[in-house]
Amino acid sequence: MSEPVAEKKEAPPPKAPTLPELLELSLTALVNAPGVFARLEARPAPGPGAIFAAALFWGALFFALNLVQIELSNPALLRSYPAWQVGAVGLLGLGAWASLYLLASSLLYGLGRGLGSAGDFDRALLVAAVALSAAPVQALSRMLPAAWFVPALLAAWIAACGLAALFKADAWAARGACAVLAAAALGLQYGTGLMVDKYSAAAQMAAVAAQAAPTEDQMAELQRQMQQVQAAAAQAPAAGAPAGASGLDLLRGPAGEETAAAEPTEMQKVQQMTAQGEAMNKSMVGMLESISPMLSNPAITKNMTPQAKADFDELNKMLQELKTGIATNTITTPQEQQAKMLKIQQLVMRMLSTGLVMPKPGLAPPPQGTKK
Repeated sequence: MSEPVAEKKEAPPPKAPTLPELLELSLTALVNAPGVFARLEARPAPGPGAIFAAALFWGALFFALNLVQIELSNPALLRSYPAWQVGAVGLLGLGAWASLYLLASSLLYGLGRGLGSAGDFDRALLVAAVALSAAPVQALSRMLPAAWFVPALLAAWIAACGLAALFKADAWAARGACAVLAAAALGLQYGTGLMVDKYSAAAQMAAVAAQAAPTEDQMAELQRQMQQVQAAAAQAPAAGAPAGASGLDLLRGPAGEETAAAEPTEMQKVQQMTAQGEAMNKSMVGMLESISPMLSNPAITKNMTPQAKADFDELNKMLQELKTGIATNTITTPQEQQAKMLKIQQLVMRMLSTGLVMPKPGLAPPPQGTKK
């Protein structure tokens, strides 16, 4: 009697990867793309919903990492916009991401059908979704600017391995086609980076200029200070006697009688000149101190034109000289004070008219030590 033949149990058919497993395989593809696609080749492709969700996940992570870096490097930039605007821009970014994902999948499907002998559009969606796992790496590479090109090459390598495994394409042909795509992506990335840097610098300069520019109240206070100094200068006598006084005026008495008027002594003349000089100096110091806070912002002085920077340095020097003169009771003649006042007016007017104009980013002078 023959022994009963043992019934062979059939192995269950392989199942399509779930979304968590697909995300895990995508991360593994960053270091072992051939092994990941060898596993995916023996299993059915996930549903379009799971694949699309994986692609959106990598896009959301990419935008989130970029927002975190912007918050760390320039906190005021995001806070200057309402939260709903930032959220709306994020949704628009995800919409553009989804469109680019479908475009890349169509391109990979065309390459797979042209270079290989198998595969369908779901497989192209799968290859593109796995390759997008390099996008967060691209966001992180901003902390290491010298490696900005590595994520694009990594995505091209993953796509080439996917075409070879899932579409049965020639390995070298797939690598060559994906290398061309990577070169195009790198060129687009480089150009976009230049545009972003240009407009970011312009926006930052405009924000600093708006913050440091003198307000209407400050300009009114400056004008009041200058008028006080001009009035003090006009009251200074030319030679210690009232302006327009003649010799006969000095001899007239209160009832028309001609009496000898007492001439001021040399000590009284010195005291009068000293008092007037101190008043003039204090007025000029008050005016210069009201100007200094408006022009002492490092971000503004760094971007000043050479002429405006020289005027600013000269104003600071004159302010220190005036303070030193008040502290040491230095006597200056009215002519010297009027000359200083005229010089201060010229410097202030020139700075307020041209010194606060921010230079354009493209016309900024090259740093010292670099060749033009």
